[in-house]
Amino acid sequence: MAKKAKPVRSRVEAGKGEDAANSGNGWQAEKSALTRQAILEAAVRCFVTMGYARTTTAMIADEASVSRGAMMHHFPSRSAVMHAVVGYLHARRLKEYRELMADIDSPDQKLTRKAIRTSVEAHWKWVNLPSFVAYQELLNAARTEPDLGEVVSKVEKDFERELLQTVRAVFPHWKSLTILEAAHDMTQFLMQGMGMAHGISNRDRRVRQVIDSVTDYLESIYRAAEAKA
Repeated sequence: MAKKAKPVRSRVEAGKGEDAANSGNGWQAEKSALTRQAILEAAVRCFVTMGYARTTTAMIADEASVSRGAMMHHFPSRSAVMHAVVGYLHARRLKEYRELMADIDSPDQKLTRKAIRTSVEAHWKWVNLPSFVAYQELLNAARTEPDLGEVVSKVEKDFERELLQTVRAVFPHWKSLTILEAAHDMTQFLMQGMGMAHGISNRDRRVRQVIDSVTDYLESIYRAAEAKA
């Protein structure tokens, strides 16, 4: 008996099959990326609530609502997820900074004291976000964990450079002034210091006083630089 000829698939039909396969692969890749992001975000929440030292991969998996197997597939060790969180926070903190500082300094309007104070207040909000708390946990651990310290050190250098570039972009009135970096450093260090001072008495009142003082200083040096220019 003669064998039946196999049906010939048209190029269109073949293409549809390939598209379906590619679509499946695309969905799998997207699902994998979403799972990875969920794990990293869960790690940040664990750092905030439990602290770095007490956070385990099992805790992170539970917080992310993923199986231990999925956790191990993406991050086979505790150090792997900790190192990944460093890079994740690098991007997240820069994004949050841009969002908080957007539209404060308009290039077609005169820079006012109100705008300067708004930028200081926004910086204060920035160092009180979960991302800041989580990153401080990593910085503290990096001091005594050489492997983590090496990762943090590399990312920190990139972060500081990119943050200063972002400052120039979101504050057009300041970008060409030689005092920009010093003004940024002073604001950054003061806000970070206050952000870590959780247990001080009368915190809200003292924070407002510091914000007022920083605003006064930034306004005075900006006006002086503007007059000189």
